[in-house]
Amino acid sequence: MNTNSRPSFFWPLALIGAGVLLLLQNLHVLPPGTFVALVQLWPVFLIVLGLDMLIGRRSSGGAAVMLIISIVVIAGALTWAALRATSQTSTGPQPIVQYPYGAETAKVIIDFRVGELSIAALGDSLNLMEGNVQNGPGETLKQGYAVAASVGQLTLAQQHSAVLAPFLSGQTTPTQWAVRLSPKFPLTLKVDTGVGSATLDLSELPLTDLTLDTGVGQTIVIFPDTGVMRANLSAGVGEVILTIPEGLPARLTVSSGLTSLNIPARFARAEDVYTTANFSTTGDYLELALEAGVGSVTVR
Repeated sequence: MNTNSRPSFFWPLALIGAGVLLLLQNLHVLPPGTFVALVQLWPVFLIVLGLDMLIGRRSSGGAAVMLIISIVVIAGALTWAALRATSQTSTGPQPIVQYPYGAETAKVIIDFRVGELSIAALGDSLNLMEGNVQNGPGETLKQGYAVAASVGQLTLAQQHSAVLAPFLSGQTTPTQWAVRLSPKFPLTLKVDTGVGSATLDLSELPLTDLTLDTGVGQTIVIFPDTGVMRANLSAGVGEVILTIPEGLPARLTVSSGLTSLNIPARFARAEDVYTTANFSTTGDYLELALEAGVGSVTVR
């Protein structure tokens, strides 16, 4: 009788896998419901346990084979459970809201990487922001807010699961954010976009400062017709359309690369500076600095 049985790798690896899973769940890297999805795979673990008892403890070769099988099964089960939990939690649009909590002005920061983004004015409401968010698989929205010296700073950031990202390239669920900001608060806005489209209808918002960094895709910005506004735009690859009201004094400073510029005749050009005839800094005006990359920029 052979009493020199090999130690089992199954239970140590199963415990390590469960610990890693708990850690990722607590760090919000994995979507909620991953454990519930993982329970459905319990017959697979019984099969692996039986194989371990049958061949894994008889020889060094059998132990090595079971080590490989256990690693593959645990990694595959974790991936499958995370994907299934993600598909179950990717439901319809979810409402988002932010109350001002005593703020008198607003600073809004939006970090949007993939999908379709729209920003516009909010109707009659006591809230600083309302909107609807449709996240794709493996995506979440992180919302933060703080008030300091009567300035309410709102942050909306799109986050992707680092674990799920390699497995979600074939997903077709669109990501759509519709953000509505209150016109009751003077607004500083900073927007970073990645791949997709963005429409910023700021025509009814009391905008004071805009910083916009675009990636790949189409970006549309509609400026208000009143106010003292400064804007810094960095365009990546794609099409940028800027609507500047005809009666608004405006000065554009353009630094362009391989970009097609379409600027109307009401702007007089002096090297890289385009200025309307009525431009003055004593009343309402727009001061815009544009750094263009590859694509086209159209001013209307």
